[in-house]
Amino acid sequence: MRFLDKLLNKKPKIGLALSGGATLGAAHIGVLQVLEREGIRPDFVAGTSAGALIGGLYCAGFSLDELAQLMATMKWPTLIKLAITKPQALFDIQPMDDVIKQKIGDINFEELKIPFAAIACDLRTGKRVVIDRGPLAIAIRASASIPGLFLPVEHNDRMLVDGGLVDNLPVEQVRAMGAGFVIASDVSNRGETAEKPGNIFEIILTMFNIMQDRGALPDSEDCDCYIRPMVTQYPCWGFSDTEKILEEGKKAAELALPKLSRFVHHTLDK
Repeated sequence: MRFLDKLLNKKPKIGLALSGGATLGAAHIGVLQVLEREGIRPDFVAGTSAGALIGGLYCAGFSLDELAQLMATMKWPTLIKLAITKPQALFDIQPMDDVIKQKIGDINFEELKIPFAAIACDLRTGKRVVIDRGPLAIAIRASASIPGLFLPVEHNDRMLVDGGLVDNLPVEQVRAMGAGFVIASDVSNRGETAEKPGNIFEIILTMFNIMQDRGALPDSEDCDCYIRPMVTQYPCWGFSDTEKILEEGKKAAELALPKLSRFVHHTLDK
């Protein structure tokens, strides 16, 4: 892609990959705020789990201020309900669809302002599934359906669960979409955490993070600008630390600006 862009004397398109990380996904908003301030806007976005939620709403035209407000006011009771009649998980996150539709309407991928793809995993085959057509809300829900916690999503003859199982930072996907320059925001809660898991939700998420660390994340060198907000000190289940997490996203993006500016304002403007 980069060789072809140079051959045709074209500016490489910018792709943005947003990782999963449950409520730590608020840091993506801080990253985006810094990028927008610098006039850097992605031509393509791909997201997994929390990255699918933030990326999908952003590509639908939701402002970053609106996204920050949404994350700060979210409460789990409005997003989930007990999966009483289905034994596959503790909760059903179908109510998330209603929250998304209230904010942006019943929008399809084809109507988005920026091309977007959500990553999920087919529970029957274990294969990575790219969703880039049809209703946006159900794609976000599928990408964020953590196995054991949330019910799988039946969609297009597949049983879909959280894409973090197979591709938690979809760098490869934005390249496939046409990006020649990839920015990655990684909020995955991998490695050691400051606090021990305090409940069943945090235990499942910690287990999930361990699995991701064993192969669902690309090497940071696979992207052109890797942004890693320092968020492992926060629990990845609650919304009470949203503002602090968002600020960590800003800080990480600020640290990446020298490298980002060198490539974007020099290489891409040639």
